[in-house]
Amino acid sequence: MGFKPKNREWVKNAAIVFLAVLLVLTFFSNTIMNRTLPEVATQYVTDGSVTAKVRGTGTVVANGSHQVKADADREIRSVMVREGQEVQAGDVLFVLGAGDADELDAAQEQLRQLQISYQKAAINSPTFNYTADERKLTSAEEAYNAAKAVEAEALKDLTEDSTVPTEKLDEALQNLQEAQKTYETLSLQVEADKAALKDAVDQALIEYNSLRKQFNLPEAGNVNDALLQTEPAAVVPETSPAVEPPTEPSPESAGEPPTDPEVSPATVLTAVQPKARLVLLGAGGITKLAAAEGLTELQKEQLQNARQKLSDAQMALETATFPELNAAKDYVDYCQEAYDTLLSYSGVLSDNYAKAKQDREAAEETYLSLLDALNAQKESDSKSQALAGIDMADISAQIERQKKKVEELSGGEGNQITANVSGTVESIECTAGDLKLKGDVLCTIEVPDMGYTLSFSVTNEQARRLSPGDTASVSNFYWGSQIDATLSTIRVDPQKPQTNKLLTFDVEGDVNAGSELTLSVGQRSAGYDIIVPNSSIRSDTNGQFVLAIESKSSPLGNRYIARRVDVEVLAADDINSAVTGDLGYGDYVITTSNAPVNSGDMVRMADT
Repeated sequence: MGFKPKNREWVKNAAIVFLAVLLVLTFFSNTIMNRTLPEVATQYVTDGSVTAKVRGTGTVVANGSHQVKADADREIRSVMVREGQEVQAGDVLFVLGAGDADELDAAQEQLRQLQISYQKAAINSPTFNYTADERKLTSAEEAYNAAKAVEAEALKDLTEDSTVPTEKLDEALQNLQEAQKTYETLSLQVEADKAALKDAVDQALIEYNSLRKQFNLPEAGNVNDALLQTEPAAVVPETSPAVEPPTEPSPESAGEPPTDPEVSPATVLTAVQPKARLVLLGAGGITKLAAAEGLTELQKEQLQNARQKLSDAQMALETATFPELNAAKDYVDYCQEAYDTLLSYSGVLSDNYAKAKQDREAAEETYLSLLDALNAQKESDSKSQALAGIDMADISAQIERQKKKVEELSGGEGNQITANVSGTVESIECTAGDLKLKGDVLCTIEVPDMGYTLSFSVTNEQARRLSPGDTASVSNFYWGSQIDATLSTIRVDPQKPQTNKLLTFDVEGDVNAGSELTLSVGQRSAGYDIIVPNSSIRSDTNGQFVLAIESKSSPLGNRYIARRVDVEVLAADDINSAVTGDLGYGDYVITTSNAPVNSGDMVRMADT
């Protein structure tokens, strides 16, 4: 049998195929692997300027709100409003149920007693009749006028038949008339000053009683009731130098005008006008008000100030001195004595004139006494009537308050709680049937007139590029009236005091408390070293970051790996953001990808 060699051709073919496949895999492995990797688009890091806008989201808060509280323990019969409803001042918010029966009976009885007290006060209100006193005053005035006429006639007879030179007599009479005119002028001024001081006392008493009534304290009946009885510091009134009357003139010197400049008509006429000397209580004479239960320190201080004002006014009235008037009176007496001395040389006619003058003075004294007494009585009676009126007005006010309380306890239609302010009902704390205690909050009304605010936190770097007064735009509001936001304050963020600032904006327009708004406020343009596209910035629970591209060389070509780089956004516009982080100029960052990419993943670059 002959030897037949084995066929080895298949081995050669298999080797060729294996080497061919190995060659293909060697040269095309990079391409094959790239087809399985996520494809990413990138942009490189640049530097430059960014005109940034700070963006933030916050909740709108009302600057002012009004809490409506129960003023007594009452049942809520019905609630007339709902949350979010706009109300006007005077609108009915709640209707209350009837109060406790025993409390109602007590309130009705108190009302009845107040009404009886008012009727008694009206009956006992003082009335006055001055007919008899005025008749006496009229008779005294007539007697006074008659005595003046007799005196004038006696004086005429005396001057016509006098042995004294007419020139001297006329001169003495002229001095007397000028002195009397000066005295009358000063008297009118003094009366006006006294009246002004009295008006000041009355006004101070009215103001003092008004405060006491406002603080629910009993009113003072008069000045003495208002002022505690404490002796004031001794006061020495200011006086003018005494005017010494001259010695009785001799016939040769009778009628000569006085030469003392301190009592001459010119001196008296040009004297300082009389003024009330306000004499203040000494430091030891000011008494403190008794502490009033329930009054605040401010109310006590207001009462103390009002009482001090009353005390000062009363002291000014009681201690007022008028030395100029006394000096003028002394000068009148001096001129009268000089004139009478000249007339005394005329014998019987002088005696007749002296008697007529004495009768006139007596009639004048009687008339003035009656006039002063009547005026004093009228003033006293006027005070009594005023006090009675104050008492009746106080009782009347108590009656009105008690009527309102009875009506509330009765549960009538008027037994309602109304809004004191206009605004929007922010929250309601009760429902129909609830029993609310005095002081419990029934609802809260948001007062739009006081405005709204919105706050959010930014970095210190962002805050440094803003200033109060910058305007912001609302990014997430697309309907309704325009909303305006203005930066009002920049202060340290209490949650992050080292790194952040809190921006507060005044918000105006169609907003309500509780709304969330996103604001963007423009900064000034500034230069930055690291600028990346907005699309490259990502965020997770650890903060914001970008995925940078790292390139590694291999025998088969470059490999690209995504690496996480944490960043902090300093500023951003609609395209780019300025950041800080481990990046440099020319680094590539991933902007988009066709599949999810994590840090450490290999990626392939998109063809450009």
